[in-house]
Amino acid sequence: DKLIERAAKMGELMKKHHANLMEKHPSVGAARSIGLFGIIEVVRDRKTFEPMAPFNGTSDEMKAVHKHLKDSGLYTFVRWNTIMTNPPLCVTEEELAEGFRIIDEALAFADKGVRA
Repeated sequence: DKLIERAAKMGELMKKHHANLMEKHPSVGAARSIGLFGIIEVVRDRKTFEPMAPFNGTSDEMKAVHKHLKDSGLYTFVRWNTIMTNPPLCVTEEELAEGFRIIDEALAFADKGVRA
């Protein structure tokens, strides 16, 4: 099914979605990926890289982000101050865009916790 090649192609598209979130949301401290294996780090301050939730803990903002993702039908791993962006290798461009639209909406809750 050429899933490896597809993951490489779709991974480039996912990098653009990550970059758009970095540009739009001050709460996105970093976003990185290899192919379709990615992560978004949510921070209170980009300069100090203070996480939105403490190590091995959570925060009201991250709880709100996670709730919005689940309520919108996007089931992904949210841990501490990170959101995993790991869609299936067979994801379509439209499905990827829809997932990132939901993440975009959820990050509005995290933006409220930015201190800088």
